[in-house]
Amino acid sequence: MPTLALVATVTCAGALLLLAVVAGVREGTESIREREGLIARDMVTAVGRMLDSVQSSQSGALAALPGETCESVARRFAVLRTRVNYVRGINLVANGRIYCSAALGPLDMTLAPFFTQVPGVTSINLIGGSPWQPTVPVLPLYVPTGPSVGLLYVIESTYIADALAHGVRYGADRVTLTVPGAGTLDDRGVWTSAQAARDADERATRRPGARAVSKRWGFDVSVSFPGAAYDEARWKYCLMFGAAALLIDLLMGAIWLIAFAPRRLLLSAVERGLRLGQFYVAYQPVIELETGRVAGMEALIRWTHPKFGAISPAVFMADVEASRLLGRVTRFVLERGSEEGAQASAKHSSVRPFHLAVNVAPADFERKTFVAEVLAAVERLPEGVVLILEVTERFLLEKRPHTEAIFEMLKARGVQFAIDDFGTHHSNLDLLARFPFDYVKIDGQFVQQLERRGDQLMKGIAAVASHFGMQIIAEGVETQAQHEMLCRLGIRYAQGFYYYRPGPAHHAAQASREGQALAFARNP
Repeated sequence: MPTLALVATVTCAGALLLLAVVAGVREGTESIREREGLIARDMVTAVGRMLDSVQSSQSGALAALPGETCESVARRFAVLRTRVNYVRGINLVANGRIYCSAALGPLDMTLAPFFTQVPGVTSINLIGGSPWQPTVPVLPLYVPTGPSVGLLYVIESTYIADALAHGVRYGADRVTLTVPGAGTLDDRGVWTSAQAARDADERATRRPGARAVSKRWGFDVSVSFPGAAYDEARWKYCLMFGAAALLIDLLMGAIWLIAFAPRRLLLSAVERGLRLGQFYVAYQPVIELETGRVAGMEALIRWTHPKFGAISPAVFMADVEASRLLGRVTRFVLERGSEEGAQASAKHSSVRPFHLAVNVAPADFERKTFVAEVLAAVERLPEGVVLILEVTERFLLEKRPHTEAIFEMLKARGVQFAIDDFGTHHSNLDLLARFPFDYVKIDGQFVQQLERRGDQLMKGIAAVASHFGMQIIAEGVETQAQHEMLCRLGIRYAQGFYYYRPGPAHHAAQASREGQALAFARNP
């Protein structure tokens, strides 16, 4: 076994280092890709705001000009032009021809150098030059203002290139803006036709980088980082993850020694104890505070070790519930509890209904034989004895169709449910709403606080339980003062050392018949 543990540890350590390298390469790559995407989105936002500014500036006054004669609007047109940023020129268009320029005055030229067809909606293009400056790229923006008339804005490529250059300052190798079907402009202000850009992409060996699209304007921005940036990021993350993996490898041995080995030894001892008959079931009566009678009893697993003596369930049950032994332990308590409880209640108690509570774990609901084991226990109980399954919440009970079906099936056979140790672990208000519990068992730590902190918390829990139609069972009652406060609060059931300590089944059942609990009635 030690050799196997050593082999497993070494294998896990090597696998962890390999995983750290792989994860480092991947994380480094993803970090650069995220930066590319972030820069691309920022560039789209920046250029989009530029276009929004051009379109919205003096939009009302400018929209009234197309269709008017150039001579009648020339002065006003020139003044409005000075109030619009980023543009080289603004032109009036009618019937597909430019007839007036804010800078040059009357013109007569086709719109074709800027748009091959007159756009019916607001549109942009990206061209290598204008008729006035054929070698200077521009971004035309056409805004229709009426039937066959509109405004043509000619935006300087310099402004766009400056915006794209910010991406280079953040570490990008290349930033380009593309208007589909028109062309591409990079961060240096170099324009490339659409066909030339496609040919270059086919020949390129570099990564295409990240791409972000402007939904409003239809252009996209591509951002790529140099290969050196990728290599640097990969090395950085490989070193980080590798160092973490080495640290984890160093701790793995300690984890085996501190956590796994004792747990395995403990579970082996539990398994051996079950086989050798070291476990038994003790029963603690549950008192009805109104009458003082014993209304039922809780079956509690106990372990007497031949070497260490009595071992508390708190020592081993958490590990048992997370192991394959849970089924054997639950089945043991169900079988022993139903057999001894049936005999004791039939012979020593006339109280009906008489409750027999057995603790189960959320993981029990995942076992295939659980329902059959519970129903077998129900069959062993005499008429009038009700089986209550107390769900311990060391682990979360999830609401799934399978779990709900088990609740419905068992409740149909008369089984009732209680949530144990309410207020601790995963037990909370949400759990009360998700499952049809019949009882809420208040953890003893809250009962102990009654004398120190008053009864407000208990009142609140009682109100919540009443809202969901559930009864309260107070656990861990140890003093007369706690008993009296519970009576005043109207709590119906209680259990604890103040009433009875756990013992044989016939003692718990006989207490009710002999009236031993009457001293604990509501009016002490």
